[in-house]
Amino acid sequence: MGMMRQLLQELQALSWWGRLFGWSRIRRMLLDASTEWESNQTSMARMSAELQGLQNDLMQAQQAVKMAEARAGDLHRDKERLDLELGSSRREVQRLGSELAGLTQVDQQRRTELQNNLTSLAQLKERIAEERLQEHQARQEELERKQQRLRQTWQTHQENARNKIRQIAEKYTVTVVDKFPLKGEPDNVLSICEQYVVLDAKSPGGEDLANFGTYLKTQAEAAVKYTKQEGVFGQLYFVVPSNTLESLPQTVFRFIEYTVYVIPVEALEPVILSLVKVDEYLNVKEISPEDRRNIFVILGRFAHLTKRRLQVDQFFANESLSLAAETENRLPEEMRKEVAEIEKSVRLNPPQERTTKEIGLSSLQSQHKKIEKGLRERGVLPESENLASGLNELPLYTPEDTP
Repeated sequence: MGMMRQLLQELQALSWWGRLFGWSRIRRMLLDASTEWESNQTSMARMSAELQGLQNDLMQAQQAVKMAEARAGDLHRDKERLDLELGSSRREVQRLGSELAGLTQVDQQRRTELQNNLTSLAQLKERIAEERLQEHQARQEELERKQQRLRQTWQTHQENARNKIRQIAEKYTVTVVDKFPLKGEPDNVLSICEQYVVLDAKSPGGEDLANFGTYLKTQAEAAVKYTKQEGVFGQLYFVVPSNTLESLPQTVFRFIEYTVYVIPVEALEPVILSLVKVDEYLNVKEISPEDRRNIFVILGRFAHLTKRRLQVDQFFANESLSLAAETENRLPEEMRKEVAEIEKSVRLNPPQERTTKEIGLSSLQSQHKKIEKGLRERGVLPESENLASGLNELPLYTPEDTP
């Protein structure tokens, strides 16, 4: 642009003589100006392109600034949110710190209590161990005293049993056989029912009761030497100390020809008394004629009642079987099936003997009256007299067996 400006100034100041004689210089200046113009055009194009690039960069920069401003707003909002969260977190940390301090204090208290409890527990364990040791020692001492008493009892058992048997025999007027006339040497023999009743005293040989049961079994098997002799009662008795019964697995030994019972000293009196009663019952000749007649009448009536009851029960059994047969033969098939299903579900509960109490006559009479009252309320006539007369007319024996 400087060359063009200089050319224009030269042309304006050029005179006619200058144009005539200085044209060559003007031409050179024109060429230089043209070259400069072209160069300027090129520069302008390049600067225009650069300007366009700068405008594009400016637009991108403006967009970046907007984005940065938006991001800055987001960051500012995030900062405010994080400040709030930070404040909340700090408050939570403070709260947790306070709680931790409280828990630490509680934990310390618990540790102290635990240590105190452990110390108390250790002391308690020591005291319990000491008490158990004392109890064990006391039990051992008591066991020793018990064993000593057992040994003393077992050592004197034979003599005590002999004295007890003689006292009972004297009380119930039973003959004591001092010298057994048959083979063998039993400890004690009584004469009851015109037979010899053997009562042998047995006691453990030592402190161990484990083999006492085996010893008694062996002695029971060997007792056949008494029972195989004529005149010896078929029931023998081994009299043992009462404190040995709980260790015996068996107290009755049954054999083909005899039985051995193991009894304590305390059972001697009821056993001997029962044998005495048997002896009295066997001696029926000592009963008065009137008492004997009453006994025979009662036994005869019981025999007749039993036979008549069997006869009547047989009649009702036959009737029941006949009715059951008619049920199976005359009912329709569907009814028989339903009846069979109901029959399977029916259960009878007859009375059972679950106690050893005597069945009192008064309770039976009271129950009989209740049944009779129930029959009358249902229109059934429990005429026992008419029934008895009818049954008496019914023959009980065949003509050839009639007494």
